[in-house]
Amino acid sequence: MIILRPVAVMRTALALTSFVAIGTFAAVPANVPNGGIELDNNYQKIPVANLSGLLAIKFANLAALDPDHPLAGDNANQTLSMFGREDLIASISGDYAATHCSALTPATDILTEVERRARETSIVIVNESHERSEGRGFTTRLAVRLRPLGYNVLALEALQNNSPATSKRYQASFITHPNLPYLEDNDGFYLSEAGFGRLGRTAKELGYRLLAYEANHDDGLPANATTAQRIAVREEEQARNIAAFINKNPGAKLLVHVGYHHVLEVPLAEGAKWMAARLKEKTGIDPLTISQTDCRGDDLSDRLAVLPADQPAGSVDLVVDHPIARFDRGRPVWRATAGDRLISVPRALRPSTGWRVIEARPVNEPVASVPMDRVAIRPDEDVGLLLPPGKYQLRVIDVKWGSNKVAKSAH
Repeated sequence: MIILRPVAVMRTALALTSFVAIGTFAAVPANVPNGGIELDNNYQKIPVANLSGLLAIKFANLAALDPDHPLAGDNANQTLSMFGREDLIASISGDYAATHCSALTPATDILTEVERRARETSIVIVNESHERSEGRGFTTRLAVRLRPLGYNVLALEALQNNSPATSKRYQASFITHPNLPYLEDNDGFYLSEAGFGRLGRTAKELGYRLLAYEANHDDGLPANATTAQRIAVREEEQARNIAAFINKNPGAKLLVHVGYHHVLEVPLAEGAKWMAARLKEKTGIDPLTISQTDCRGDDLSDRLAVLPADQPAGSVDLVVDHPIARFDRGRPVWRATAGDRLISVPRALRPSTGWRVIEARPVNEPVASVPMDRVAIRPDEDVGLLLPPGKYQLRVIDVKWGSNKVAKSAH
C-alpha cells in the first residue's frame, strides 16, 4: 500500500498547466505535502505481456537492454530517453555534447523574435533531437506563443500516418477521437515520452488541429535502394502531404515539429534536399525555420546562436542554443524549471530486480493515454516522478531483460 498524507488538490484538466501556466503552481501553499501532488493508494500492476500495439514494441526495446549495462544495447539512446532516463545517455550521446556556438548579437529574447518573424509567414518549422526531450518543451512554449497569432495546426512528424485505405478501426485516436484531451501511445512512436505527451495535451487545450504528414512506408523503392534514394522519397512525400493540406486549407497557419535535418531550407553539400526546402518550393511560402540541434550547451540559459560555419548558409533562420542538460535524481531539470514538481516514487513500488516502469496518469484517465510521466527505474535507484499538481493513478510494469525478442527500431 502507498501511504500518503492527505492534500487539498485542484482537480484541473492538467493539460495547459503541465508546462506553460507556471502561475497556477504558485497558488499551491508552500506547506502543502508533495507540492499539491497526490498519488492514489490503489495502483495497478500489470505484466508486460498484456501490452499491445506500438506500446508493446517500445517495451520490447526496453527489455532488450541489460539494466546493469543499458548503453550496450541497440537503440539504447532513444529507448532510454523515451522511458524518462536521459540521465543515462547524456554523457555518451552527441545530442548532449557542447558545441561552442557563438551567441547571436545583439542578444534577443527567443520567443519575442520568433513571434516577430512568425507574423511574416504562415509556416513555422522547428526541429528536435529524438534523444533530448527539452526540444519538445520548447515547441510547447512556441505553440502557446503562436496561438494568438492565428497558428491553429500542429503538424507532428511523430504522428502515425496511416494509408487513406486503412480501416477506421485501425486508425489512430487523434483522427477517430480528436477531442480527447491527450495523445495515446498508439498515436505514434516517439509520442510515448512524457514531454511529447505534454506537448500534445497543451496543443489540444489550445485548440490546435493535429496533422500527420509522415511518408507512408510503402514507397515502391527496391530493397537495394540507397540511403540517399530513401531520404529523397521520404522528404518528397512529407512535403507533398503538408502542401496538400495547405491547398485544401488556405487560411491555415502551421507549426511543424520535425526531427533533425527535415528543417533545412537548402540542400546539403552532397545534394540532399530535405522536407522544408521541398515544402517551400511546392507552396511558395517561405517558412520560419528554427534549429534546436545545431547548438547546445554554451550558456546557462536558452539563447539565440550563430549558425555554425560547417552548416550550409541559409539552412535555417534561427538557431536555439539550449544549456547543458542537467538532472536531479535522474530526471531532466528543464521540466522542473517549466513547472513540474519532483517527488519520490513510493518505496513500496521500487523494484528488487530488473527494470520497472512507473506511469502516472490523472485519476480516471484511461491507460491508453500517454501518461503525465513515465520512467524506468532499477534496483537501488532513487529516481523521482515529475508531475504538475493533481491527483494521479499509478501503473507499474515490470520488464525482464531479454524477455522479449521482437524489439524493433523506430524506423
